[in-house]
Amino acid sequence: MKRTAEIVLSVIGVILNILVVLGIFLTNNFLSDEEVRTELEAEMANDPDLAATGTDMSGVMDMLSGLGMFFNIVIIISTILSIVAIVVLRGNRKPKLAGGLLLGSAVLVFLGTFFIGFLPALLFLIAGIMCFARKPKVQDEHMHDQRDDELRPL
Repeated sequence: MKRTAEIVLSVIGVILNILVVLGIFLTNNFLSDEEVRTELEAEMANDPDLAATGTDMSGVMDMLSGLGMFFNIVIIISTILSIVAIVVLRGNRKPKLAGGLLLGSAVLVFLGTFFIGFLPALLFLIAGIMCFARKPKVQDEHMHDQRDDELRPL
């Protein structure tokens, strides 16, 4: 049985994961620029709602930077699990293992990124469920031999 659908969904999910990692990496680089950072801190300090809470803007920026690194680590782990699942799935060798890896990857990227990675997670979830649900066709050779006997002349 071919597992083309599962592989295609997984590859699309991996590509989306890579795009999210690049986006977070670029955002972290953008926020690490001192000029941009001071300007953002000044704009956030001018917000009356934030000023009323007494929030330290540099602390918020540091938290965002750390959160971005955490997201990148989670997404990279999810991407590695998905690539391993694709390799295992090729040739229909171990679809149950691949399904488990894809489901684990879906949960990891969905919950680990606080729902930001919902689209790759959805693709991994669908592919993982398909790995468990699709069964290879079983051909009963006894039935095949019996049919041949019925068609033979006496």
